[in-house]
Amino acid sequence: METSNQTATMSSNDLFEPQQKGLTGTLKTLSILSLIGCGIAYIMGVYSLIDSSNYEQKMAEFEKAQERIGDNEMANNMVQSSIEIYQKTYDYRYFLFISTIVFTTLCLIGVLQMRKLKKTGFAIYTVGELTPLVISAALLGFSLVGGFILIISTIIAV
Repeated sequence: METSNQTATMSSNDLFEPQQKGLTGTLKTLSILSLIGCGIAYIMGVYSLIDSSNYEQKMAEFEKAQERIGDNEMANNMVQSSIEIYQKTYDYRYFLFISTIVFTTLCLIGVLQMRKLKKTGFAIYTVGELTPLVISAALLGFSLVGGFILIISTIIAV
């Protein structure tokens, strides 16, 4: 009987002892997924810059799609909105590329700081995640398709 009482006393004392510092499972998962996301963002940033060389071909495809749609007003608005976004993306391609590299690097630095259990890492990570959304909204504007893309991007980032 006394051994069970000692065990109960020892287990209650364990609650008040300081926990060992280390990465929690949630932080490990967040950091691994964020590192993967940073890699994908770097690749997609370079790809979009290279893909912008096909501007005339893409615009011709949009025009063909618009001709195939005919009189469907909703589909016509979606295609027109896509054309506007693509034109603005092409116009700001270098600025968007540089901001992708800068803010993805901020995310990477923030993740590495969080892995070292430094509180400033979260602030750096948050700036790197949310600032591109504001920049995209300011440069590309809000349209039917653009608003939808911005909403999806916000959900993924948060």
